[in-house]
Amino acid sequence: SVEDFDVLFLSPGIDIKKSPQKKFIDEFRRKKKTIICDIQLFVDEISHRKRNDKIIMLTGTNGKSTTSMMIYHILDKLGKKVQVGGNIGSRGVLDFELSDQDIIFIIELSSYQIELSPNIKPDIGILLNISPDHLDRHGDMDKYIDIKFDIFKHQNEDDISIIGLDGEIVSSEIKKRNFESNLISYKNNPQDGNEIAELHVDGEVSRYDIAKYSASHKITYPSNITACIACMHAMKIEFNSYCEYFDSFKGLPHRTELIHEYKNIQYINDSKATNADAAKQALTIYNNIYWILGGVEKYGGISQITKYFSKIKKAYLIGESAESLSTTLFNSKIEYENCVTLRNAINRSTKDAEKSKSKVTILFSPACASFDQYKNFEERGLEFTTIVGELVKERNEIRQIN
Repeated sequence: SVEDFDVLFLSPGIDIKKSPQKKFIDEFRRKKKTIICDIQLFVDEISHRKRNDKIIMLTGTNGKSTTSMMIYHILDKLGKKVQVGGNIGSRGVLDFELSDQDIIFIIELSSYQIELSPNIKPDIGILLNISPDHLDRHGDMDKYIDIKFDIFKHQNEDDISIIGLDGEIVSSEIKKRNFESNLISYKNNPQDGNEIAELHVDGEVSRYDIAKYSASHKITYPSNITACIACMHAMKIEFNSYCEYFDSFKGLPHRTELIHEYKNIQYINDSKATNADAAKQALTIYNNIYWILGGVEKYGGISQITKYFSKIKKAYLIGESAESLSTTLFNSKIEYENCVTLRNAINRSTKDAEKSKSKVTILFSPACASFDQYKNFEERGLEFTTIVGELVKERNEIRQIN
């Protein structure tokens, strides 16, 4: 019974509304007993270490993993003792290796993890952005926003809050909230063809020209770089001491990943784009786009990103959301085809792209979750990579024969 337990340790991936243990969990809540996940357990444990460790916690709807790994990459290159984990890859925070040295812990947090970590207090908390996502789990947008801002809830004057202002939701919310911590806000401000990173600290504005870093490889968006600059500023690390390391950051799989080039076509695997806002980022990068999208549709579908459709030549729909997505494409006068499966979409888009005399991009940026046809976005991205590899090999062999 509930009375036999003081603390419930819950996996963040469990949707309580659908759990067979829902009745038990609800009773735990009614009794106002503690429910936590591994993040809170780790933070509680670290608080007893007699070391000068630093905890950087990072959340947002999109860009969390890339930014977390970029911060890790730079601190590692600078010779810092640093570890990264949480909602990224397969490394949970309980897998962190402790030593008698001071350690910088970078912890990526999902909204699920924040919800189950009621007393987190990062030395540096970072909120990248917020757009509609996971509303089936959290109920409504207000609840989702509140959970994201809870990363700052227990900070004080010794801590730093870093907040991205590029999106309308966060820009509006920050005006309504009080912060006990030191606040750094940032945004990207393109000027005369240059990409400018802008930091706002104590009423002063600092600007950094990051055009050559964001253009050097298209796997990284300027906003990731700017968030990283804000974090380094919070740690009192000078820009000139680390800016060269942006060039050596290779990005992560399934995030605007160039996987093959064939004739005039480049194939981009952006399977991690599980919502429209993530897909929007990719649509701004490339030209002459043959867009493969679909899966389990998120709140609002792709209707909120129609102003980014100008570079789309044609769209290829897969998965259960095809009919709904096709309505938005039709209303936006975008030619589309319902391909059902990823293999069909790759074959059809390649056939169409080969007819172009220009350099074109076949962009797999689904703007949807993967669970209708795949276990996760990784499996979906791997299938895209495999099918494209087979197709390119087959076509190259045919060209050699001819």
